[in-house]
Amino acid sequence: MPTPPGQSSSQPLPTKELGYFKKIVKSYEQKQYKTGLKFAKQILSTPGFTEHGETLAMKGLILNCMGKCQEAQECVKKGLKSDLRSYVCWHVYGLIQKTEKKYDEAIKAYKRALMIEKDNTQILRDLSLLQIQTRDFDGYLSSKYELLRLKQNQRVSWLGYIVAHHLLKEYTLALGILAEYIKNNTPPGYDFEFSELILYQNLVMREAGQPDVALQKLEENSTHIVDKVAYMETRANLLMDLEQPKQAEHVWRSLLDRNPECLEYYDMLQTCMGIKGSESAKAQLAMLDALAEKYQKAAAPRRLALYLVEGDELRRRLHEWMVPMLRKGAPSLFASLVPLYKYPKKVEVIESLINTYVNRMVNEGYDKVCLDDQSNNACEPPTTALWLYVLAAHHYDRRQNTTLALEYIERAIQHSPTVVENHMLKARIYKHAGDYNEAVRWMDEAQGLDTADRYINGKCGKYLLRAKQPENANKMLAKFTREGENAASHLTDMQCMWYELESGRAFRAMNKYGEALRKAHHIEFHFNTWIEDQYDFHTYCLRKMTICSYIRLLRMEDRLRNADYYYQGAKLAIKIYLRMVDRPDDMNENAELIKDGMTDQEIKKMKKKLKKQKEQQEEEDKKKKRRKGPQINAEELLKTEDPLGEAAKFCHNIHTFGTPKVTGYALCAEVYQRKGKVLLALKCLNEGVKKDPTHPLLHVQKVKFLKQWPTFELTGLVKDTADELVTQVYGNERDASALNEKFKVDHQHEFSHRLAYAEAENHINSGASLTSWLLKSAEDSTVNGRTLKMMIKLKDGIAYGKYGKWSKDENEKLRKLVHGLFPLSLDFGGGVVHKPAPAAEATVESK
Repeated sequence: MPTPPGQSSSQPLPTKELGYFKKIVKSYEQKQYKTGLKFAKQILSTPGFTEHGETLAMKGLILNCMGKCQEAQECVKKGLKSDLRSYVCWHVYGLIQKTEKKYDEAIKAYKRALMIEKDNTQILRDLSLLQIQTRDFDGYLSSKYELLRLKQNQRVSWLGYIVAHHLLKEYTLALGILAEYIKNNTPPGYDFEFSELILYQNLVMREAGQPDVALQKLEENSTHIVDKVAYMETRANLLMDLEQPKQAEHVWRSLLDRNPECLEYYDMLQTCMGIKGSESAKAQLAMLDALAEKYQKAAAPRRLALYLVEGDELRRRLHEWMVPMLRKGAPSLFASLVPLYKYPKKVEVIESLINTYVNRMVNEGYDKVCLDDQSNNACEPPTTALWLYVLAAHHYDRRQNTTLALEYIERAIQHSPTVVENHMLKARIYKHAGDYNEAVRWMDEAQGLDTADRYINGKCGKYLLRAKQPENANKMLAKFTREGENAASHLTDMQCMWYELESGRAFRAMNKYGEALRKAHHIEFHFNTWIEDQYDFHTYCLRKMTICSYIRLLRMEDRLRNADYYYQGAKLAIKIYLRMVDRPDDMNENAELIKDGMTDQEIKKMKKKLKKQKEQQEEEDKKKKRRKGPQINAEELLKTEDPLGEAAKFCHNIHTFGTPKVTGYALCAEVYQRKGKVLLALKCLNEGVKKDPTHPLLHVQKVKFLKQWPTFELTGLVKDTADELVTQVYGNERDASALNEKFKVDHQHEFSHRLAYAEAENHINSGASLTSWLLKSAEDSTVNGRTLKMMIKLKDGIAYGKYGKWSKDENEKLRKLVHGLFPLSLDFGGGVVHKPAPAAEATVESK
């Protein structure tokens, strides 16, 4: 017979104390923690029960709920030590370990509790939740079997057992149990939960490789499925799997009737019709034209047709696409054209049309012109000129012709000074030109035109961060937070990762590497939080019968760190940790101030200001100490004694869970190479080569590794594995210099690849003189990719020491050269210079 709580075999409580213990449990369940502590004190103050194990355990559990974690841990451990044969003590110990995210320890504690109390359903539930959280599918199946044995009349027990078999890919067992369950639980009428169960059964059948059976069952139960879109999509995919394209085509066309803007349906329809691919462009175009005629209000078929035509036909279709949107004043017009900018010939047609429209506006007058030459000679509305100038500004900004872009956006602003989007676009043009200060000024004007728009407020904050003005950015973003609340703390609590990423980059640019690292760790904290948050869905989804969504959730969580925000945050942190190793002096945030030639008095003043800011931040941290959120100290992050080890923690998640970014594998390879982890470095290089073998950053790491390869002392299986991976990455090449020279010849017309060659050559031969060659590369108009972004990368690389030693004169020559290419870039001495106000000029003259 099960032993009730409070009556452990080694420490049974008498009737009075047992009543108190039951009240402790009830108080805990009702979250009346102070009352529970009062009853616990009454038991523990009774002679003979001062160290009653289960009472101490419950007291610790309550203290943990009150946020007194350290005290709770001590109390629970004391209780467990007093009564090792109590399943309550082990269960509570497991609960405490779970809150500390020590899942392995918690699982061990639950299993010890079950050894004492085998059929305790609550412990089994807690154990199964941790097992699915840690993806221990075998253990999860075992726990769910025990729960099913004990609770055969509960639906959740059956579903959990079925899902366990499914996750273990034991499809036959899962389908057999599921079929029996459906047979005994078919409702008489329509039921959402039963509909979800049918769709889940179909999902398992498809994954089991039984599309014919899945289609048959889908048709049999079609009347029970409430989600008709999911039913039709599943049916169409099954028909395609069964090589029945004609029937599938009918279903995809029915789906297009419901949603003619879904691009996936057009793609699948082309597949069914056998016209997918560049060789079937005419057939695709005929299909899209027919659908455009049928769905005259749909934009998707007409936009997709633009990708398939060239020359005069493209011009005609673009004209028919652009003119109505210009008349309607659709700000999304340029966004719909952006995919075409991958094709130079299509861009020429776009530019030609824009120039034609602009010339007609200028020559005929925007209040008299008609862009499509209608027979009734109806004139264009005045707003057509406005949106035409906006489109032209977007176009020339995309073409990196800043002068024309600014000219057209200025025309648009003069036409309609109060249109917010115009000011935002002008700010964007200045941002792309490298003048962040002027970009901030115009974005601030846009924000001033509509102070109630949170999107513009966020954009303005982002631009301020790009301009290295984090304090002003926080003031701007604080306009949409509660009064008196710090914007940075609020946005961190709201898991606003674009802000943390931009803040981190701003602090890195300002040499505040501790603050930059703190922001990167905040992003890491958010992803860990999302992984932990799935814990609540393991029970909820089974109760609500949303099993298909639950399976998708589990699989999404498994690849959660593939997200770009995680990669960007990890890259920020890894680069700073590598800088700690390469340039430890840079970690002094005042070093740059001294280099800039400030006087001792100015440096002292700056240090005082920084100290005040630090005190303000510490005060803010104290205020939010009790709030949920990451408590990360910037100074402690900089004091780490193992920066490579900290970088490797981020690398572990990148290479374990995968990333679509080649640069991610390149960064990981560098960290692992420096740590001497040969196989991990080779694995990352191999993954990077699979994605893009000629990527410039990957090439640098390949050269660095190959140069160090002879120094690694490997034996046995490790050596054999490493040799195999080296062959996969490098083929028969084993000479780093030869590899680098071949890369130089193969990619001599790409600026980014030239930088990679120079960095690799500097690593192979630190005395190599690359200055003149890089300057010529920056000057040579035949070299592709000489963008402002790449020039800034060159400038930063020179400061870091990646491209050898550069004299002051050589740096100045580069500055002048790039300034000529990008005259507005602040990084190379450019930018808009504002004349002082007339009143100020008069004051100066009088003096």
